Amino acid sequence: MFEPENEIESLMVSAASDPKAALEFYRALPEVEIFLLTPEAIVTPGRRRAMKFNEAINVATVDFQGLKWHPAFTSRKRIADYLKEPETCLGAKAKNLFAMLPQSNFWLNPLSACQKPLPADEIALVMSGKIFEKLGASE
Repeated sequence: MFEPENEIESLMVSAASDPKAALEFYRALPEVEIFLLTPEAIVTPGRRRAMKFNEAINVATVDFQGLKWHPAFTSRKRIADYLKEPETCLGAKAKNLFAMLPQSNFWLNPLSACQKPLPADEIALVMSGKIFEKLGASE
C-alpha cells in the first residue's frame, strides 16, 4: 500500500478519485520541490551543492509510449524505490525545473504505486493557469 511522504503525494493519491483534489494538486505542483536524476553531475556523496550560472547538466530520460520523459520524484524515498544504484539528483521547485526544461515531459514517481505522467502540453496548462479553465474551475 502506498504511504504518502508529503502533501503533494497525498494530493496525488486523492486526485486519482476526486476532481477537487486534482485542482489542489495542480495548484500546489509549481511550488513543490521535485527531484530529477542528473547522472553526470559531480556532487560529494551525502552533500548538496548549488548550480553555477549557465551550468550545463545532463538530465536523465526514459522512453515511454514513444516519447522521452524526465523521471521526476516527489520525495527522496521515491528516488530510493526507483534506483538500484545511487545517482546524483537535482532538487528544485517544479516551476523552475519546468522552465529550465521547456517543452519536456515529466513523469512523477515512475514505477511507483502513485505516479503521474505530465506531458509537456499539460505542464504548459499548469504554468499558464489554463488547467483550471480546462477543468472547469476558476483559479
